[in-house]
Amino acid sequence: MFLFRRAVPFLFSGLLLLNGCGTGKFFTPENGNSGSGGNNGGGGTTSGNYLFVANAGANSVSGLGISSTGTLSALTGSPLNFSFTPTAITVSRDNKYLWVGTVSQIFGFTIGSNGALSSMNSGNALVNANCADMQTTPDGKWLIVLDGSGNALDLFSINSDGTLVIGPNGGLGFTASGTVVPKQLRIAPSGSFVIAAMGTAGELFFSFNTSTGALQYQTQTAPPSFTSDNSIAIDSTSSYLYEARSGTNPGLVVNTITSGGILTPTTSQTYSAGTQPYSVVLDNTGKYVYVANRGDNTISGWSIDANAKLTAISGSPFASGVAVTSLGADSTGKYIAAAAYSGSPDVTLYGFDSTTAGKLNSVATSSTGTNASIVALSH
Repeated sequence: MFLFRRAVPFLFSGLLLLNGCGTGKFFTPENGNSGSGGNNGGGGTTSGNYLFVANAGANSVSGLGISSTGTLSALTGSPLNFSFTPTAITVSRDNKYLWVGTVSQIFGFTIGSNGALSSMNSGNALVNANCADMQTTPDGKWLIVLDGSGNALDLFSINSDGTLVIGPNGGLGFTASGTVVPKQLRIAPSGSFVIAAMGTAGELFFSFNTSTGALQYQTQTAPPSFTSDNSIAIDSTSSYLYEARSGTNPGLVVNTITSGGILTPTTSQTYSAGTQPYSVVLDNTGKYVYVANRGDNTISGWSIDANAKLTAISGSPFASGVAVTSLGADSTGKYIAAAAYSGSPDVTLYGFDSTTAGKLNSVATSSTGTNASIVALSH
């Protein structure tokens, strides 16, 4: 059963956290200008293709430019340093702004024409929010936050200068069944619904009205017992949901999505991946899907056939860094990026093999900081 409420303060991990209300000046980031250790050292880039990495152990976010040939270089203003661990990062749909969330606040940064990063609001937080994950809507009007408390979606409208304003009712409160561990939020490319991965509590489905900002609960879909849904991806047609699942029934699950939020597996088969599937991403052509296996430092890949049937890519799984945790696809459709929590390396950029369809080849690596945990790319 789900109960709805207006946004109210939460007590979480011993801190008083405000659910999407007000602005804060309590934890100011100390923005440095040192390079992030990319292949080509410091400096800006004019490529317009950017990769951002949250380094949980260093309380920082590194910005890297991706050249047309796949080299990586640190953006001017990188790394961005914080007093608390960055728990969520996302880029505006027009690639002008970067937002970084922590367990209590969201900070904003402008992205210059050459990729240079500059703090907004004099380095102070834009708003208060407990961020487990966050994404912008396809129309660029809204920022939706999966609250780390596990019982709310926080909603903010996005001003033309990248600042944030609390949306209608501050978002939506709910109570989910089972043991809730907020993992990931994904907004459908159609903009009409939002799905949250909640670990052992499965997926929560919400309808969304992008004109008014109205969110409404529809369904909860629980995974098998002793199984955790760690990461999700929605295809470009908003018809299929891909779930990276660990536990007693691990691997990749593909579901059809109805308008009412009913998730139906396309097959009784769970596609076998490596140890502890932790992140899933579709490439930007929609032809391939990849899963990061945190437990064995590999990435599994499949080609996507008619009706979302999957076929393992030749050569899969592919080697990655130790405890690979997060995957992202770049806007050009040429690269897949991976962050590894235990490094060796922290970040790997993969290109697609010229002869074997979908096969990943490492084209560049970067040392960004301790415990690289999240990647986000420009649109």
